[in-house]
Amino acid sequence: MKTIANLFFRLCLVCLTASLVFSCSAGRKFARQYAASADSLSVMVLFPPNVFVVNKKQDFTQESFYFAEAMNDTSLFHNSVLLPLLSDEQLIAPFRTAYLTELSNYGFRVYDADKMEMFSSLTSPSLQVNVAQIEVQEYETEYEDAISVGSDVYTKQIYLTGFNLGAWFELSPINQTNAQHFPVLFATNDITDRWNGYFTQRFLTGEIQYKLIIDSLKVADVQQFVAYLGRLYAAYTFDYLMNARINQQLPEEERGIHYYRYDPYEKRVFTIETDRFTEL
Repeated sequence: MKTIANLFFRLCLVCLTASLVFSCSAGRKFARQYAASADSLSVMVLFPPNVFVVNKKQDFTQESFYFAEAMNDTSLFHNSVLLPLLSDEQLIAPFRTAYLTELSNYGFRVYDADKMEMFSSLTSPSLQVNVAQIEVQEYETEYEDAISVGSDVYTKQIYLTGFNLGAWFELSPINQTNAQHFPVLFATNDITDRWNGYFTQRFLTGEIQYKLIIDSLKVADVQQFVAYLGRLYAAYTFDYLMNARINQQLPEEERGIHYYRYDPYEKRVFTIETDRFTEL
């Protein structure tokens, strides 16, 4: 009886493994098909004119505001080291350029608002991507470094400036049969000061000291970070559309088991877990 039960368990395991392998294999095939046909889709991308700003370093309020408001009320920048040096254009421009360029690298025919009339005249399948909102935050984050010396534990609190960008996306299919309805999509990432620190002990006195070097964030670092996110979120956009198409083609019981990413430079398909859009 025990032998029969073991055989049944092994058979179930083999069937499950085979199903997962088939699902992954089929998903990769459909992913490559989607990537190969990406140039058949025209994509209009719209960007917001302003960025929402949150200064989490100030003491009184942490509500969002516009850069233009801070020009009339400088207290909104209280304790901030980066936000007073930034503007809407300094953040939106590198994000816009990187996002549009990267979508084109995936094969889509990409349009911006300047080509709205041309895009509106299309009768082929197309898509409108509305970057509905971009929000940036400056904040202080804390890290504790520690070392044990004999029975004593020494700690050092390290305070760093952090910068966060969050973006909300709305995808609207146009001229597509059996068009899907997509939820609002969200992505966010952070960058902080770079630092290097270590404990030392003075030879004569035995005193424990801490040596700390902080490479503080600069405007150029923030702009480079924002441009990187433009590329990354373009990849998220392509991956989301690709996976939506894959799930349409897979049997219902196999949908959503894997989430695929396509690398347009190495022409490679692989699975990912968390590095992607969040559905709202």
